[in-house]
Amino acid sequence: MVSTPKPDKRLTIVVPALNEEDSIADTVRGILPLARDLLDDFEIFLVDDGSTDATGSIMDRFAANDPRINVIHHSERQGVGAAFETALKRARFDLITLIPGDHAFQDEGIARMFRAAGSANIVVTYRDNQSNRSLNRAFQSHSLRFILNCLFGFWLVDYHSMIVYPVKWLRQVTVKADGYGYQICALISLLQLGLSYVQVPVSLNAELKGSSRALRPHTYLDLGLTIVSLLRRVPIRHVDVSQVPADVEQTLAR
Repeated sequence: MVSTPKPDKRLTIVVPALNEEDSIADTVRGILPLARDLLDDFEIFLVDDGSTDATGSIMDRFAANDPRINVIHHSERQGVGAAFETALKRARFDLITLIPGDHAFQDEGIARMFRAAGSANIVVTYRDNQSNRSLNRAFQSHSLRFILNCLFGFWLVDYHSMIVYPVKWLRQVTVKADGYGYQICALISLLQLGLSYVQVPVSLNAELKGSSRALRPHTYLDLGLTIVSLLRRVPIRHVDVSQVPADVEQTLAR
C-alpha cells in the first residue's frame, strides 16, 4: 500500500501594518501559538508600511524575542502589495500567506487555514460572517465577488480574504496592483493557470465603527485597473504551462 505524502506545512507569513499600534501585538500573539502548533516550520515578516505611531517599535520587540520573526520598515507608505512583494522575494518556504496587522480575523479561522496549508496548490479562505459588518461594507464585498465571478467564472465564495499561495508559481506571475487589488490579481492570475484550490471558512473579529480604510474612491480606481489588466491577460509571465497540473480539484472545506 502506497502511503500519501504528508502535505508541506512550512509557511512564510506576511503581516503588513500601517499605524496599527493598538492591534499589531494582538495579531502577532494570535498567530505565534497557532504557527508553532500547526505548522512544520514558519517565518514571519512584519512589515511596517510607513507608520507614524509605535507600530514599528512594537514589531521590533517581537523580533528581538523570536529569530523566526523579521521586521521590514518602509520609510513611507507603499501599500499592501509592495509589502507582500518585499517578503515574497525573501521567502524561504514553498507557501506564503498574508494576514492583516489590524487583528481582523479570529484565531480559529487562522488555525483552519494553517491546517489546510498544503492540501491544494492554493488555500482560499472566505469570510463567513460578513453580515455582521456594516451594510455598506457587506454590500461592497458581495458586489465585488459577483462581478469577479461573472467576469472570470471561478465562482469563489470570497476573493479578498486570507490566501495561502504557492511561492514557486506566485514568483512567475506579474501582479499589476500595489494596494487593495494585489491579492485579487495574484489569486486570479494563479487560478488562470489551472492550479488546484480548497476553500476554507474564517470569521472576522468585531469591526470598530469607522475603522475601515479598505474601499475608498482611489481603491475603486485601483480595482478597476486591476480587473482590466486581468481581462487583458497581462499578469501571466514566463510560466512553463506543461508543469501546471492537468486535473484541477476544486473543493470546499468545512
